[in-house]
Amino acid sequence: MKSKVTIYTQYYENYNVGSDGFGDVPQWKPKGGHEFEIEMDTDTLLYCNDADKIFSKMVSKHNSVAEKFEYNSYEIHFSEPTKLGTEAEFEEIWKRLDNSN
Repeated sequence: MKSKVTIYTQYYENYNVGSDGFGDVPQWKPKGGHEFEIEMDTDTLLYCNDADKIFSKMVSKHNSVAEKFEYNSYEIHFSEPTKLGTEAEFEEIWKRLDNSN
């Protein structure tokens, strides 16, 4: 069965940049997470002992002098998420919680 797989990574930016471009030694700063996605047969993934190594190599192909990604983990999505609610509903509950203090 094909399912979406989300690949979670740490995103870095190179801060060693000047008017002449990037310096020889990168200065990587973590800037939050970044997600990649792949659709694949879940049996292939579930029976693979090297999935982390493979995803890590795939992620590293997206690295450049300006940015890089470090693989963290993956998650298989066997179904679409259930809708939780709306922003208006969120704000309504927030106001009620704020008024209860």
